[in-house]
Amino acid sequence: VVGEGSGMFLLKRTEDAVRDGDHIYAVIRGIGLSNDLGGSLLAPASEGQLRAMRAAYQQAGWNPTDVDLIECHATGTPVGDAVEFASLKSLWGDNGWKRKQCVIGSVKSNIGHLLTAAGSAALTKVLLSMKAQTLPPTANFKQPAKGITFDNSPFHILSEPSPWNPRKEGTPRRAAVSAFGFGGINAHLLIEEWIPPQPSKSSVAFPPSFQRSSQPIAIVGMGAHFGPWSSLKEVQQRMLGADTDTAASQPDRWWGAENSRWLKESGLNGDSFKGYFVPEACAVPGEFRIPPKELEEMLPRQLLMLQVADQALQDAALKGEDLLFTGVFIGNGLDLNATGFSFRWAIQRLARKWAKQLGRSLSDDELDRWIAELRESAGPPLTANRVMGALGSIVASRVAKEFRIGGPSFTLSSEENSGLRALE
Repeated sequence: VVGEGSGMFLLKRTEDAVRDGDHIYAVIRGIGLSNDLGGSLLAPASEGQLRAMRAAYQQAGWNPTDVDLIECHATGTPVGDAVEFASLKSLWGDNGWKRKQCVIGSVKSNIGHLLTAAGSAALTKVLLSMKAQTLPPTANFKQPAKGITFDNSPFHILSEPSPWNPRKEGTPRRAAVSAFGFGGINAHLLIEEWIPPQPSKSSVAFPPSFQRSSQPIAIVGMGAHFGPWSSLKEVQQRMLGADTDTAASQPDRWWGAENSRWLKESGLNGDSFKGYFVPEACAVPGEFRIPPKELEEMLPRQLLMLQVADQALQDAALKGEDLLFTGVFIGNGLDLNATGFSFRWAIQRLARKWAKQLGRSLSDDELDRWIAELRESAGPPLTANRVMGALGSIVASRVAKEFRIGGPSFTLSSEENSGLRALE
């Protein structure tokens, strides 16, 4: 089932937290990020998950057998859970471990799937488990799903809490957290219990403070679509003074823009509200391996981003092995079209009040028909394609999936600053 929530963590360099006397829940030892190369936006691939996991262990200098607890993503779908379990078995290999050596589970059994907040819920559970020195149970678990067998594996699921004892005196408790997003975005986090070092007779010396790298960043490819100018060459020509015949126009899809507070405060009227808007987003069928119905129902910015990314990659001549460890970072403001679905749902609750304000006396059947008409006028219904088309993170996933980019991919949202934050 779906749940709702949010989580927040305060991160510091360890030496700063020690200096400030903070309580340290755990220390991050490794982070692995990747994007699936195969599969679809809704079907995970073990290859991508393994790349993220192995990258985290390589960074931490750990073996998979070093962890006592794995908080699985455990999306709850038969395909997703079977693929994740297969990834864990591949990661641990066929030997070097004992049966029931490692506890696995998921906080989703307690609070539901929090979607974009699922990773924060998972990390919260593991941090609290470390604090309580207790291995947590998984609620409502009776038997593994089809395709999952614990007999020949190091994993087991607890039905009751169990003491989390360190492997030997002075050894920190260690855990892993997986979070896999729509579109094949994979994250694997390795955390370790903080055990303060024994004070030495010599004075304590911390590493020098982190310094920003002065190494210059090379921009090796670009793509652009600004207003009616749909290619880098057209944008360049316009910036250098060409195409002066293209006139600014009023927005034809910004309902209510002429009555906006900004317009009133600026002293302008609706006729003065002009600019260079993107007139349309279109693609040749099959251009990006997106089914026609999905192409029709997703938000236009996803298609625009694919086209601009294609331009940039061609400009940079990146392909094949170059892309396996390339990342996709996209600045993404709120697309107001995504709020239309909530408005559609609210009509059911508000329609009777509106009818009364309009002086309309409607029977139940008439009210139902009017609600249906209002909803049709307000916007399209939320279909599976439109769910995928409205999720901000899917913009990055589509780019990664289309061009087989294997590194981390995600979006950053800071409204007008989004692009600069992604570049940073």
